[in-house]
Amino acid sequence: MLTHLSFALTASEMGLSPTILALIVVSSIVFIVGFAKSSRENEYKKLMDSFIERKEESD
Repeated sequence: MLTHLSFALTASEMGLSPTILALIVVSSIVFIVGFAKSSRENEYKKLMDSFIERKEESD
């Protein structure tokens, strides 16, 4: 008793044009790249802040 459980709609059935799909893909890529870049910079800032605090404590 094997049943086919997958269900999918095509982009045209959902009312998405190729322009909108391209916009969604581009914005997703920009978001992921921006998030990764800001996370890396934030981690670097925390590391430098902790290094400066340790240096001030040792003086």
